[in-house]
Amino acid sequence: MDETERIATSPSSKGKETSEFLMRIVRTLSHSADFEQREKEKARIDKAYKQSDKKLGELVTAHYEDLTKVTQDFSRMSKCINDSRERITKIREDLSSCKTLLHCKRDELRRLWIEGVEHKAMVALLDQVELIKEVPVKLDNFIISKHYLHATDLLVNAVAKLEKPLAGIDALRDLKAELIARNEQLHETLIEELNKQIYAAVPDQSVSLKRSSSYRRGSNLTKQLSDPECKQTKPTELLKPPEMMDLNKEIKEDLNGNPEENPAHFIAVLVEALFVLRKIPDSAEGIKSKIEPELSAIVARTSQQVVDSYAQQGESLSSQNQPRFLLELLENVFHQFRNVARMHKIVLRNLQRIIVSGVPVRNELLYDMNDVWSKIQAVLELVLREYLDVQTSSRQRAPTSFDEPSTDINSYFSKKKPTKSKKISLFRFDASIHAMSTNSYVDDNMTFDTGNLFHVNLLSEVGLGKHQMVCKPSVNNITAIFMPLEAFIKEVEDAVACQDGTSSLQSFVTEFIQNIFLGQVHATVSSSIAAATKGKQLCSYIELSILTYHT
Repeated sequence: MDETERIATSPSSKGKETSEFLMRIVRTLSHSADFEQREKEKARIDKAYKQSDKKLGELVTAHYEDLTKVTQDFSRMSKCINDSRERITKIREDLSSCKTLLHCKRDELRRLWIEGVEHKAMVALLDQVELIKEVPVKLDNFIISKHYLHATDLLVNAVAKLEKPLAGIDALRDLKAELIARNEQLHETLIEELNKQIYAAVPDQSVSLKRSSSYRRGSNLTKQLSDPECKQTKPTELLKPPEMMDLNKEIKEDLNGNPEENPAHFIAVLVEALFVLRKIPDSAEGIKSKIEPELSAIVARTSQQVVDSYAQQGESLSSQNQPRFLLELLENVFHQFRNVARMHKIVLRNLQRIIVSGVPVRNELLYDMNDVWSKIQAVLELVLREYLDVQTSSRQRAPTSFDEPSTDINSYFSKKKPTKSKKISLFRFDASIHAMSTNSYVDDNMTFDTGNLFHVNLLSEVGLGKHQMVCKPSVNNITAIFMPLEAFIKEVEDAVACQDGTSSLQSFVTEFIQNIFLGQVHATVSSSIAAATKGKQLCSYIELSILTYHT
């Protein structure tokens, strides 16, 4: 195939090549010398055209379906492009119209926008008002279920909203005053609950009367104190030591569990709630002021339980002078005081956690374990003063020497010197039947009032009309309680890290033994010696009189 046919039938020919091909044909026809040459050229071109047309027909026949599809797709795309052009044109017209309208109503649009923002804020305030109105009911439910941390958060957030975002709503003034009052009430409730965990739950948790083998075992008091129905919380022995508490652990409250199931965690929740209320200094002062009255209440309750236990067995402790009842009382009081000290350690550990978190609290506003042990020693000293009859014994303390003049057996055989007559008591009636019966009657009818230790208001708070003594006051009671008392004093001295024998309770016991108990023993021994000496002198005088009479 020549060059013309190759160009005409080449599938890669472009528009530029086609134009060059036409220009070449025109140039060839123009430079032809005669008509015959032009006819040949024309015939050649016609032949090439027919071949191209034939080949084109074959290609069209072979690719008819593809050509039809391409044509349809092209028509559809062309239509879409035209529609898009029309929409774009319309959008341009609309934007132009909006631009014109915006320029005309700018102020009105600003006013409508501001009104929309105001209405949105008003709806939000109404929602907050509805939530605030539900606060008292939710607060009561939390307090009833003893979920104090949730109650505190709810109350504090509600008061904060009433003081700032909702401060201008007059209809909420009464509710605001009520919630502020509830704030103080919740503070008192938290302090009361905290004191309950420290003191009131101790007898129900761990007290069991400890008697020796000579005591009555299985008494009603032991059964009463070990009754599962009386146990509201787990025993304090199962608590984690306060020193092992994690100060960085976040305090959370489970609404689905029993808050009092874990006493240590419950105390942590109460302290955290007091911190949320911003009442840590006031709370520490309130707890400190309640230590001594609550310890006295423990002594009063335990004394009443001991008396009631033996009363159910038909024994009247007031008519018996048995120090073992005092020993039993003190052993249980010691046990409860140890638990009280443990609970105070947990409270102080949580207060330390609050301080470590960065809350500025002055140390002088808090208290420490030395204060707790000091109050424990003070209460025990008052108890001992009552049961050891310190006040009466101090007034009746016997002299350290004999009242009667000393006698010597040699004086009977030595030469008598004239001496002035001296009045010597020949008889004493303190050991007569009348005196002994009178003293016994007075002792049996004594009412052992301990007004200094147990105030009337304190007894009424713990549900007691009068403090019950478990035995008669006597100096000799020290002999039954000395060893357990010394052991407990050693525990106290180890707890406060003081030198042995320097605690206030040890000083009281030592002073009592040296100045009162030993003096009482000395007086008793002196009286016995004096009575024996007088009896011997009387017998000698009678024998001498009989001998003289017979002579």
